[in-house]
Amino acid sequence: MNRYSVGYNERTARFFQERTADTHAQFLLKYLVPGMALLDGGCGPGTITKGLAEIVAPGRVLGVDREQSQIDLAQRLADGFPTIEFKTDDLCSLTADDESFDVVFVHGVLEHIADSEQAISEIRRVLKSGGLVGSRHADFGGFLLEPTPEPLGKFSQLFIELMKRNGGDPYCGRRQPGLFRQAGFEIVKVSASYDCWTPDAESTRRNAYFLAELCGDSEFSEQLVEYGLADKRVLAQLKSSFLTWGEMPEAFAAEAWGELVARKA
Repeated sequence: MNRYSVGYNERTARFFQERTADTHAQFLLKYLVPGMALLDGGCGPGTITKGLAEIVAPGRVLGVDREQSQIDLAQRLADGFPTIEFKTDDLCSLTADDESFDVVFVHGVLEHIADSEQAISEIRRVLKSGGLVGSRHADFGGFLLEPTPEPLGKFSQLFIELMKRNGGDPYCGRRQPGLFRQAGFEIVKVSASYDCWTPDAESTRRNAYFLAELCGDSEFSEQLVEYGLADKRVLAQLKSSFLTWGEMPEAFAAEAWGELVARKA
């Protein structure tokens, strides 16, 4: 993984902690049964991992992330769940043994990895024969935002360009079937979904504040300035505009995701 475009910080962690297995791994749940050994690659703060562990219990579950701060948050959720382990690891060079998992779940991570083919090769290596991978990744070409008074109309393109500069793939969601077929997987199911960020007024304000803070004092904004993609004036305008947008009754935002279940042949 190259630089993480949104950065690791408290505001990002809070945003990710709202994710659960029911909301962000729904496409995979029907394939899970008790007793499965499961790896969550790029587990973040572990909220999705915990939900998956409840389904496959008493099967063992390992959540890995390259960032220690995320593992520190995740380990708090492991109390009372003896089948869950969290540790730092690199999805491109996993320390797990060959053929040690029945299922690998990856969410929101491959789009940030320059060598996603290597990561998928590692996923295949640690899967048992006949094992499943559940992969859900964003496609920023489908990001929806309305209204878009200037400069809000520039936000999604700035995000896309920053991901590219950091070696990521902002269109990973749509490219998953090709990537996994190329790696020798048998595709079981392909789907797509949207995360709506504006289901009610409270959620709209909360997510508007998150987006505004990204454009304020953050690693995201620092990277945009460093790469010459935006200056501090534009970022200040974006921050102010998102706060105003969050109070608009007509505000709408949604993030597109590609989903895939594949089997190791």
